[in-house]
Amino acid sequence: MNVLKTILIALLGMTPFLSAQAADLRVIAGNGEAGFKDGKDGRLNKPIRLAPFGPGRILVADISNHAIRIVSKDGTVTTLAGGPDKQGHKDGPAEKAMFDSPHGVAVSKDGVIAVAGASSHLIRLITPTEDGYEVSTLAGISGETGLQDGPAAQALFNSPHGLVWDNDGGLLIVDIGNARIRRIKDGMVSTVLTADVPEMVMPIDIAPGGNGSFLIADAGNNNALRWWLDGKIEVVATDDDLKVPHGVAEGPDGAVYVAEIGRHQIARLLNGHRDSFAGTGTEGNAADQLNKPAAVLVHDGLLWIADLNNHRISVVPLP
Repeated sequence: MNVLKTILIALLGMTPFLSAQAADLRVIAGNGEAGFKDGKDGRLNKPIRLAPFGPGRILVADISNHAIRIVSKDGTVTTLAGGPDKQGHKDGPAEKAMFDSPHGVAVSKDGVIAVAGASSHLIRLITPTEDGYEVSTLAGISGETGLQDGPAAQALFNSPHGLVWDNDGGLLIVDIGNARIRRIKDGMVSTVLTADVPEMVMPIDIAPGGNGSFLIADAGNNNALRWWLDGKIEVVATDDDLKVPHGVAEGPDGAVYVAEIGRHQIARLLNGHRDSFAGTGTEGNAADQLNKPAAVLVHDGLLWIADLNNHRISVVPLP
């Protein structure tokens, strides 16, 4: 049977699935316990969102440390901004800036980092300067929730979560409390997708996809969606239901990886099928287990995983 399967794969050009047992899940940062520490033995406290940050490095939104951290492929953890003693809202030099439960994180083509503050209901920027990084507030009013488009300084959000830059320099934000996708461009906030469409109920993450599309993890419909800025939207086909998808990413072969926070697994969707790519399906902190994986990121030949309740960053080499 295995020989026949291999022949069919070769003839049809199909990509074989990797089971959870076959995936080489490896912890590179964090030791399973919450903490705050930089270095090769760094500690994290509920890492929730990831973004690429140059070769061999990623950015991590570290919720309960109220910090933006850098994690390198060799396991080194570095704090870029914030910290457990810097909870709040304060702009200025990165080493003095304050954040409150940062969730989404994304890096633009020119190196500007956007951060979604789910508790502060703000969108912040971390901008590179000659001397380091400067933090500023891009949109929202600190501590105020609501739904208001218009000038960024007057706009209102309700628990902004995942975000991503588009190809036109706009910033797309998953506003989970309002069940909408919002966009900031040229100082103005607009709503570009609402839960009025039947395919979407509660979007929670957004990531770049192929052919100019964006992928959306919809925790309300237990679906992964593919959406274009012109309004087209479709469900990513799968022969098995997802269970509370919380993070989403696309690989170079078109495979869609989903962090299933309700199943403690990473699913891979390809050619209409769902397969368990990493994690046993039972929460735990053993080497092959995950505990509420919150985000996935395809970067540098690896699938990076934010293992929320294990306070770890893990990786799996991509086929």
